[in-house]
Amino acid sequence: MERLGVDYLDYYLLHAVQDNNQHMYDNYHLWDWIRGLKEQGIIRRWGFSFHAGPDRLERLLTDYPDIDFIQLQINYADMEEPSVQAQANYDVARAHGVPFTVMEPVKGGSLAVPPRAVREIFDAANPDASYASWAIRYVASMEGVLTVLSGMSTLEQVRDNVSYMCDFKPLSAEEQAVFAKAQEALAQVHQYKCTGCHYCTDGCPMGIPIPDFFKAMNRKLIFENEAEAKRRYQQTSEKAGVNASDCIACGQCEAACPQRLPIIEYLAEVASELE
Repeated sequence: MERLGVDYLDYYLLHAVQDNNQHMYDNYHLWDWIRGLKEQGIIRRWGFSFHAGPDRLERLLTDYPDIDFIQLQINYADMEEPSVQAQANYDVARAHGVPFTVMEPVKGGSLAVPPRAVREIFDAANPDASYASWAIRYVASMEGVLTVLSGMSTLEQVRDNVSYMCDFKPLSAEEQAVFAKAQEALAQVHQYKCTGCHYCTDGCPMGIPIPDFFKAMNRKLIFENEAEAKRRYQQTSEKAGVNASDCIACGQCEAACPQRLPIIEYLAEVASELE
């Protein structure tokens, strides 16, 4: 707070509550700790970011009815995705009347350049709109949303976001129908649904840059560009000094993955296709 130059924080989150770590929040009494910060006036609203399913979210919102807000992973690609269950989590939040912020609205940037079939659907509906704008407006139009964390990394992206969010217009019925088509098309595309969070890499005993290898593989799976996929893989492999085939299948990565991806299986596929 001293570094920020503030007397209090408007919003404060406990980070990344998941199935495999909630016991730490319980054992260390973090729920009482964060409530104490609010009672002292250090924070005004408290909540948590969430990477699990609707059953756990239901229990948390029932056990802690004074939660002010939560943070959910929501985007048009993950609404029915079993590893994310965005629609089910959204429904739980709305049933409890808890507002939410949105993380991964562009799914780690992947929805800024979606598969060809999806691009064609958006282009036919509005050729002047960026693909990122479609994704962000999708979640920003939801009931209960506080704000959308778009993950901008360039000035061009900032300008694009400002262009449609300053005078924000929720999706029309026609645009909702466009998304139904886009989601149907996206469901037909095989890809590695990695968001690039890198939670898997910190404890990898072999130092494998898992998200970077998956990003390379998706160039083949999504865009059918095998040459580019191999080029990116080799570049990443040489820089890291390790290959996908060096995986020893210890399982550390899969335990850490918020998306619950079968990482060991995927690494074997990457090794077979790109090495």
